[in-house]
Amino acid sequence: MGGIDEYKDCAKEKKTIDILAANKLALQILGPEFVLLGVPFYLIWKPSFAITWQGSVLFFLLFVVGIVLHELIHGFVFGLYAKTGFKSIRFGFMKEYLTPYCHCTEPLKLRHYFAGALMPALLLGLVPIAVSFFTGSLFLLIYGIIFFSAAAGDFMVVWVLREEHPETRVQDHDSEAGCWVYRKE
Repeated sequence: MGGIDEYKDCAKEKKTIDILAANKLALQILGPEFVLLGVPFYLIWKPSFAITWQGSVLFFLLFVVGIVLHELIHGFVFGLYAKTGFKSIRFGFMKEYLTPYCHCTEPLKLRHYFAGALMPALLLGLVPIAVSFFTGSLFLLIYGIIFFSAAAGDFMVVWVLREEHPETRVQDHDSEAGCWVYRKE
């Protein structure tokens, strides 16, 4: 059947990140992103900065939808690679940090874990940014920048795991941001 029992005789190492540091990093990279992407965007498109209440409400609603989508994307990709599929996926909310999360209950190959960790940054961040440069949509540019920054914690977890072998098995930590790394002895 696979799952965690298969790894009970392996060495297990905890690799986690500080959620508050991840949230701080997300805020710190927003400014540089707006400058690095906003200046060329402005020079190309000369967008209007008219803000309407309807646009603000729509943006807020899409922001909330994006937060949910971020976690669903993690779950979808993890579920594709988990031996027991989507049965291994759990969602929740860390009240103390006001942070939603997706948790995969079984170990995945590192490369599959990376795919699941980084996919929200790609689909909700980089894709809207790229599309904005082709369409001139300031809305998509801002949305993409925000959701690329929102993936700061995901980037931090990937960074912590960067030197692990691609075939290494990792499992989401059940109560902290990060994972357990399993090594056969």
